[in-house]
Amino acid sequence: MEGSGAEIGDEIGEGSREVEGEEEEDFIWSCWEGGEDCFTTPKKRTVVTAYGEEEEVLELKVDMVFPGWEEIEQQFRGYAKQKGFGVARRCGSLKSSISHTKDGSDKEKGIGKEKRNCLWTCECYGVPERRRKVIGDKVASDSQLHEVIGSGVRKFKKCQCPVHVFASVNKLGEWVIRRAVMVHENHYLTPSKSRTIAYNRKKFLRENPHVLTQANVCSKSGMSVAQTYNLVAVQRNGRGRMPFLRKDLNDVVAKERKARTSGGDAKAMFDYFKKMKADNFDFFHMYRQGANGMLQDVLWVDARSRAAYEEFGDVVCFDSTYLTDKYKMPFANFVGVNHHGQSILLGCALVSYENSNTFEWIFGNWLECMGGKAPIGILTDQDPAMRRALR
Repeated sequence: MEGSGAEIGDEIGEGSREVEGEEEEDFIWSCWEGGEDCFTTPKKRTVVTAYGEEEEVLELKVDMVFPGWEEIEQQFRGYAKQKGFGVARRCGSLKSSISHTKDGSDKEKGIGKEKRNCLWTCECYGVPERRRKVIGDKVASDSQLHEVIGSGVRKFKKCQCPVHVFASVNKLGEWVIRRAVMVHENHYLTPSKSRTIAYNRKKFLRENPHVLTQANVCSKSGMSVAQTYNLVAVQRNGRGRMPFLRKDLNDVVAKERKARTSGGDAKAMFDYFKKMKADNFDFFHMYRQGANGMLQDVLWVDARSRAAYEEFGDVVCFDSTYLTDKYKMPFANFVGVNHHGQSILLGCALVSYENSNTFEWIFGNWLECMGGKAPIGILTDQDPAMRRALR
């Protein structure tokens, strides 16, 4: 076939190149009848993009049928990744589904909701948001702002790009593409920068757990997330080649830390308190939580400290300058001196904020634990919040 090589070369597109060693395999086979080709079957090509060697993803077209909406989204995101734009799932309606018992009775067995249609768009789809401006004593409306080009426009990625794919379920339960617009407007695509798209960045971290493992190892050794990110950037020859940002690594590390510590350290501490309370009824502990339900402050005093305070509670030293735990929560302690000149522990606390409200809670509960007997003197630092709480 004449001219086939030039036509196929044009299909590869800008920013891609053909894999070496496959130039002569443009077609899988051909049939010869009557001295001319009756039909040919083109081979699906492999292109090399910024992400490495990948198969070319076809565009979505109207009336294409898929078994589910997940397949459509996967196909559209794969196409967007090679072209260099982001995909957003905008909306989708749900339809209630009712399942009945096996005997065919009208009694409902369960009620659920199934997705019936969905819309996927380019991340630049839509009108940019605008700020309202005050003109004299009046506030300009949205219609007035639209009359002036660029008036009050925020720096936003939306530029009225019409690219979108809309699909719905037919009577057979199959997903059919109803509308598909693939021509971008008002912005340019850069396939080499598709790694900076938020979905692709997070997908890279999910598919490469060794990056999270390295971040956890660096965190245990005392390195911050910023230092870990710089280390990975050096290993990949610069930040320009990084497939994710520092805030993505920070989010993943924080999520992993939260999952690891949820019901872990706090639960272990309170289990220990319950065990100490079961062994000795004089063991005292108090805690309080914040508005979001997170543990905020903890105070505990064992039986030996309560007994020692009755004899050696005239002068007490209170200090909250210890930061030895991995959560960087200040550790405060009450210390006294016995008749041998030795320091004795009279109570411990973990505090969230060193303010007057926190110190009032600690001093009030500690005084209640000690039977309301206040010390004659107390030694502290020059913290104004602590002085206000002591008054």
